Amino acid sequence: MLVVVLFFAALLGIFAAVAGTFMSSAADASRAFGDGLRADEAMRSAIEYIVGQTGQTIQQARGTANVQIKGAKIQITVRDEAARIDINRAPPELLAGIFRQVGVPADTAGMFAARIVDWRDADDKISPNGGAERAAYRAAGRTDGPRNGPFLSVAELALVLGVPARAAAAVAPYVTVASGRDKINPMFADPAVLMAIPGVTEERVRDFIGERNKPNVEFANLITRLGPVENFVTEENGQAVRFDARIQVAPNDVRRYEAVVTVIDGDTEPYRIISWDANPPAQKQALP
Repeated sequence: MLVVVLFFAALLGIFAAVAGTFMSSAADASRAFGDGLRADEAMRSAIEYIVGQTGQTIQQARGTANVQIKGAKIQITVRDEAARIDINRAPPELLAGIFRQVGVPADTAGMFAARIVDWRDADDKISPNGGAERAAYRAAGRTDGPRNGPFLSVAELALVLGVPARAAAAVAPYVTVASGRDKINPMFADPAVLMAIPGVTEERVRDFIGERNKPNVEFANLITRLGPVENFVTEENGQAVRFDARIQVAPNDVRRYEAVVTVIDGDTEPYRIISWDANPPAQKQALP
C-alpha cells in the first residue's frame, strides 16, 4: 500500500510540474502576443503622427525621429521610396543590375530582368535576353503567369518563371512597387542600388556618397560624380515614402517594422498604407 501511495504522489508531482511548465509557457506566449499588438499599435500611431504633421507634403518628409507612444520607445526613419528600384517601371538594365549586386551572374541577371518585364507588360511578345510569356509558363506546367499587369507586391518576384525564391528575397530590400518612377533618386539610395546603375564603379559610388550629405549640394553638379547616368536617375520624389522603425516594447524586446505610405490628393482617407512588414529584410548599407 505504501508503495502505491508513493507512486501516486510521484505521479501527482509530475502532473504538477507539467502543468506549471504549461502555464508558464502560456503566460510567455500571451505576453509576447500582447507586446506584438503594442508594437503594431505604436507603429501605426507613429505613422499617423507624422502624416498629421506633414499632410500632402509627406513625399518631402525625410530623416529620423525618436518618439515615445504609450510606453513604447520608437526610432523611426522616413525615406523616399524612389530610393529603390520600382520593378513595375524600371528599365531592364536597372533590374539586371540589382540582381548582379546580390551575386547573380550577369547572363542570368539579364534573363531575370527580361522575365520581370514580360510579367508586368500587357503583351505576349517575348523580351530579348531570355524573356518568358504565356507559352513558357504553360510548358513549365504553370497556369498562373505571367500576370500581364503590374506587380502587386515585391513578394511576387518569386512567381516569375525561373527566378528562385532565394534571389527574389535577396533583392527585396532594394526594390519596390510603389515609387511610381522608372528611375531612382540617388540622393537617398543605398550603395547596392547605386551600384546597379550601368557603368557605375565602386570608386564613383564612394565619392558620391561622401559628397551627397554636404550642405548646399546641387543635384546637377553632384550627379556627374556617378558618371553618365542621366537615363537612370531623377531628383523627383517618389509617390510614396517608407517608414523604417525600431520599436522597444520591453527592456529586451526590440522589434523592427517597415511600412510604405502614400497620401493621395482628394482621397477619402488621410493616408494609405500600401505595404506593411513586421519582419523586414536587412539592407546592405555600405560597400564592402
